[in-house]
Amino acid sequence: MTYRARMLLLRAALFLAPPALLSIAGCKPAGLPDAGSPGARLYADRCGSCHAPYDPHEMTGDMWAMQVTMMEQKIRQAGMPPIPPGDRDAIINYLKRNAGTE
Repeated sequence: MTYRARMLLLRAALFLAPPALLSIAGCKPAGLPDAGSPGARLYADRCGSCHAPYDPHEMTGDMWAMQVTMMEQKIRQAGMPPIPPGDRDAIINYLKRNAGTE
């Protein structure tokens, strides 16, 4: 199996697993804070295209900045288009505004 095929399979598994697990558990995912904001929409659209967007409270602002940087490497490795700098800043600002404290 080629690297590209493995990545497509992985993305499909990551995309399908969270909803399937939630339906088994009988619960709904919590909505994102400030869901209508441009930063939340960019985060949900860009990051949610491969996996369910995580609640920003799950990490601190600094942790989110590192996570976005690490994900950019994975995005490049998967052959996906990079996050434009303005979108990256908006996503990080959104995550930091809504981040947890511990």
